[in-house]
Amino acid sequence: MRAIRLKPSPGEQGFSLVEMLMTAFILAIGVMGLTLLQVMSLKGARGGKSLATAIQVGEAVMDRIEMEGRLSWLNITDSQYKVAAALPNLAFVDKTVLATPLTFNLKGQVPITASADPAESTPFYTVAMRRVPVSALAAGTGSISDFTVTVTFADVVNPTTNTPVTRTVTLTRRVLHG
Repeated sequence: MRAIRLKPSPGEQGFSLVEMLMTAFILAIGVMGLTLLQVMSLKGARGGKSLATAIQVGEAVMDRIEMEGRLSWLNITDSQYKVAAALPNLAFVDKTVLATPLTFNLKGQVPITASADPAESTPFYTVAMRRVPVSALAAGTGSISDFTVTVTFADVVNPTTNTPVTRTVTLTRRVLHG
């Protein structure tokens, strides 16, 4: 027995050029939307990483301030010594503000000027510190101060003005010190 083949009518033989162009146009719109979504995702991830590193830099400076505070407090309250020894290398506790701000590179470390890598040699984060005395304790037993560390950085450029957008992270901690 022989199979019967039906011939398709002239309008049913395949896709027309107009149908193909419409399909390509719809597909292009979808791919463009996905590309834009990925660009926005990458910008958000970069901003999040910069913010996390800024917080780590601020916490590291704040930890050093607290360490200096404990050292200076122990220096004046140690009962083995009649007179407190001088502590000339304190960078934060004995100052109200920093004379020159500290700088850190993109990796959150002190910039290495001799490095060829711009991520290591270029300052990216700027750190300022301010101390506000809260109260003085009994004679010879130290003071309490509020320390504020402000980390400033610019990781985004405003597209309309083509200027960097400055972002800041501020940390405050109350420290007992000598």
